Amino acid sequence: IGAYSIHHDKVIIADRQTVELGSYNYSAAAASQNSENVLVNWNNPKLAEVYLGHFERNQRQAEAYRTQY
Repeated sequence: IGAYSIHHDKVIIADRQTVELGSYNYSAAAASQNSENVLVNWNNPKLAEVYLGHFERNQRQAEAYRTQY
């Protein structure tokens, strides 16, 4: 998203009910070597709605990726 100098979200919104967020990178290093954190908010549709709104706003601002080669 060119609208922001850095775009660094790590959020999963599941079933419009559950929100997972944190520093976890979903990699082998994260699972076995790094100090990572993750927070899961179960059954919290109001929070999921807020994060979904954030995602949808970013998606509206997004531009298709085009390779330079």
